[in-house]
This record gives sequence, structure tokens and C-alpha cells, in this order.
Amino acid sequence: MKVMNFRISPDSKYRWVLFIFLVIVQFSVCGYIAWRWHNIQVDGIPYQWKCIPRLEQSAFGTDYIRVVFPEDTTQWLDDTAPRLQETIYVYISRDDKGVIQIQGASAHKPPVGEDYMNASVVGYGDNIVQFMVGFGRYRIDPAKADGIYDIGVSDSVIASIRMKKGEGVIEGIFVNGMPLEFCSSEAEKTAETLAGKNADKPAASVKTHILGSAMVPPKQQKVE
Repeated sequence: MKVMNFRISPDSKYRWVLFIFLVIVQFSVCGYIAWRWHNIQVDGIPYQWKCIPRLEQSAFGTDYIRVVFPEDTTQWLDDTAPRLQETIYVYISRDDKGVIQIQGASAHKPPVGEDYMNASVVGYGDNIVQFMVGFGRYRIDPAKADGIYDIGVSDSVIASIRMKKGEGVIEGIFVNGMPLEFCSSEAEKTAETLAGKNADKPAASVKTHILGSAMVPPKQQKVE
């Protein structure tokens, strides 16, 4: 089998055409991602889901939160067993507080009007499927990210997400009801400054350290 040998000379005028084409493609992809995120955020159904956040660094050096959802197993609703990495549909609903309720998973979409999540299979056995959703990242200002290391095992950590047609986005992460960004050391310094300026105000107006000194819980630890 002969492979086509395609080369563009450095002096060729086509190199600029190729360069401009690649730039357009890259901007188009970024634009689509931004549009998709905005579309889901505006029209998506809000949910709350227990999570375990981890601070990681991308290939470009940008800090982000990798969000792990411990509730990643459910009953398989089909007769045929799923394959690893297969795309499946996790049926979901909400309770009266907006907390996500996982109803099961299938290789087929639920009836019209019922919500679901697109996911991939990472394990299967005894009619129980383990899955992974595609919205596991949350961008955060690096200066406000160190509060993640003060999260204790007993703390309530909730991801606020929105779902639309199986796709989801994470709008925020809340620790004991407070946004994760407010748990950082920078936020603590700001609170201490405000406390000094408002010494005569009631103590309730001064921010105190709400988290324990424990590190981020390990991945295998299940959050109740």
C-alpha cells in the first residue's frame, strides 16, 4: 500500500493558506465549546451532586479542579451486558431539594421528557455498571484554589451542575454551602482585613475558618 507523500515547501504560498485554515479551525472549536457551555447553562436543568474535588494541572500549566463523583454505579437495565468504554445513558431525576437521583443505565435513551446523562462504561459486574460522565473539570482562579486542601471528610461538598440532552456543565462547587473560591487563603486574608475594619460589628459578620485541617479524601473513599 503506497502512502501519499504530501509536503509543503517553506517558501510555498500554500503554507499561509494552511496556517490560516488551522487558526480558523481552532477558533471554531473554542467558539463551539463556549457556545455549548452557555447553551447548557441557560437552558439546562439544575442538579446538585455530591463530589470530591482535586486540584490538578493541565498540559498548558492551567490549574483546574478535577471533579470526582463517588456515586458512579447503578443498575444495568438491559438484558445485554455493556462493553467497556461504550457510550451509555444514565437515567436521572431530582428530589425536592434538587439533588440528583440515579435511576439506572441503559444503551438506549429514556422516553421523551425524562432526563439523562451521557456516560462511558468503566466497569461491569453482577448487573451493576460503573460509569464516568464527561463533565469532570471545573476551572478556577489558581489564587483561589488552595482552599481545596482544607476540605475534611465530614464536610458536605456539592457540585452545582446543569444538564441538557445528556450533556452537563459544572457551574460551581460548594463546601458546607459556601463557594469553594471563598475557602482559599486569599479569601481568609480578605476576611481578616474586613474583620479589623469592622471590629465593632457583631461576630456573625466576620468570616471564620469553616473547614477542618484534613486533606482531600482519597478517591476510593465513598462520600455518604
